[in-house]
Amino acid sequence: MTVLTRKGEQTRLRIVTGAAAEIRERGVAAARLEDVMTRTSTSKSQLFHYFPGGKEELLLAVARHEADQVLADQQPMLGDLSSWAAWQQWRDSVVRRYLAQGQECPLNSLLGQSGSRSPARGR
Repeated sequence: MTVLTRKGEQTRLRIVTGAAAEIRERGVAAARLEDVMTRTSTSKSQLFHYFPGGKEELLLAVARHEADQVLADQQPMLGDLSSWAAWQQWRDSVVRRYLAQGQECPLNSLLGQSGSRSPARGR
């Protein structure tokens, strides 16, 4: 991947977060690149500049983004599990998050709906 400018990084992140929102709302199969472009105010050329592999590459970036969010949501607790109380606090925080989230796990919806047709799924 080429080195991006600050503005390029922001545009790429806007596309990824917009695609993640589309996927959460519509599901992988129904989320179209056109919808992502509309949501993120980006053009087709911008989308393919940052994701030359098209939807497959974008889905992989969304999966990475969602996984990073899961870990970020658990910090700083996850980084300091040095006592039993810290483990319990971390556990309680994770349980609260998933109870509030309900059945809609972003990673599950992304990977579960992409099916075996996705070569990136095995990576």
